[in-house]
Amino acid sequence: MKKTILLLPAMLISLIGCSKGSEPTVMQFDYVFTAQPVLSATNSTIFKNVQSDFVLKSSGKRIMQASIFVKKATSSNKLSNFLNSLKSDIQNGLNNPGLIKTGIEALTSPQQQQAKYGVPGAMAFKVTNSSNGFSLGYEETSLVKEETSTFAKLLNPKIGELTDDHIFNMSVSETESFSDLKILVPTGAPAIAFYNYATNANFETTGSPSDVIIPAFSKGAYDVIVAPTHGGLMQIINNQANYKIAATITFGNMYIVSTGTDADNELNKGDRVLYFQKNDLPGKIFEYVYGDLELNTYAVENANNTKLVIENKGILRV
Repeated sequence: MKKTILLLPAMLISLIGCSKGSEPTVMQFDYVFTAQPVLSATNSTIFKNVQSDFVLKSSGKRIMQASIFVKKATSSNKLSNFLNSLKSDIQNGLNNPGLIKTGIEALTSPQQQQAKYGVPGAMAFKVTNSSNGFSLGYEETSLVKEETSTFAKLLNPKIGELTDDHIFNMSVSETESFSDLKILVPTGAPAIAFYNYATNANFETTGSPSDVIIPAFSKGAYDVIVAPTHGGLMQIINNQANYKIAATITFGNMYIVSTGTDADNELNKGDRVLYFQKNDLPGKIFEYVYGDLELNTYAVENANNTKLVIENKGILRV
């Protein structure tokens, strides 16, 4: 496994400056592991498509990034109507990304859009219009049970066995309004699937999945929770949370950008790499795919923190 090495003054990294009093430590990176929409926002060229590398590493398995978990006590008919509607929204948005832009822009200011979705409507359109950059989709878990389970265990071998009892089965008996469902979703790619929910007062988002979304499973205040697949499965299988998994809606939107400082232009031992969310899904994906390369790594809190580093040609001041 990779030896995770913090990029400190005496470690294996070139420092442009040193900490003296209040002066920042400056670090130079060869590569930045980031995600959409940062890639599009910085007009970056893809050095490595992490989704493709994951498929190779896992012998054909996909990144089952974020999934929908539904509360057991909520009406099955209402949830089924909601899921059918969301599936249709996603497909329509992929066929016509302008719908995503229009939906998100129901929040009138770019600042409101950014706060709710993690990206304004215009950028959501750009990323979706560019080969489905958010990797949106809809796969009912009942149809991809083994792939979902295998992916989760690759990231966390402690997760128990995914059985049919953990999976929500669609059951539509009549048309029923679902506007009162309380929904919690992480900002970024998963939130884009909910572009038609911009003004729904029961639709909430958060930029801190590990701090907000995972604890929500035990509180039971939401009918629908979108969570990192492996994290949600840990809650419903190992911790017996009163939810079931229904479907996966994002399948990986992570990439590696080169800053042009690596002499051989190959990702290998000693290269200096910035990545994000060390203890959440992106960090675990990074570790699984590239953990055996003996890279010099440093982690920041979220993908937004990687944007400035890319714009500064790989330089980070801490």
